[in-house]
Amino acid sequence: MNIRKAQLSDADSLNEINESSLGYGYPLEETKKQLEELLQLPDEQLLVFETQGRVSAYIHAGAYRTIYAPKMINILALAVHKDFHGSGQGRLLMNAAEEWAKTIGAAGIRLSSGENRTEAHRFYEHIGFIKRKNQANYYKIFS
Repeated sequence: MNIRKAQLSDADSLNEINESSLGYGYPLEETKKQLEELLQLPDEQLLVFETQGRVSAYIHAGAYRTIYAPKMINILALAVHKDFHGSGQGRLLMNAAEEWAKTIGAAGIRLSSGENRTEAHRFYEHIGFIKRKNQANYYKIFS
């Protein structure tokens, strides 16, 4: 078992985890483009958990800066392949993100989790996160 920085060659595995574990069907070619760009950004951290040479989980964290609060880290994704749920990989990846957050001077970590992901909510609370509020989530796609 090994935690390491994501590489472009991980795109297939990350895409499969997104689809099977999170329900996000996104074209592989687009995943590769996004990953290539994200890997170049200094305020983004993508870590993968490798089990027996296979990417089994990942975390994506990025700097969250506002004018109304100290710098935080935002967890943009945490996904563990369904074959490895309950193995502790999510906790280890969250610990790694927390260590990275401290090294870049972040005051803490924040995240959003879908309303229906009650298992994830229990996990976050179990590792010390506190639920602050419920929010509506809006987006607009440009044509």
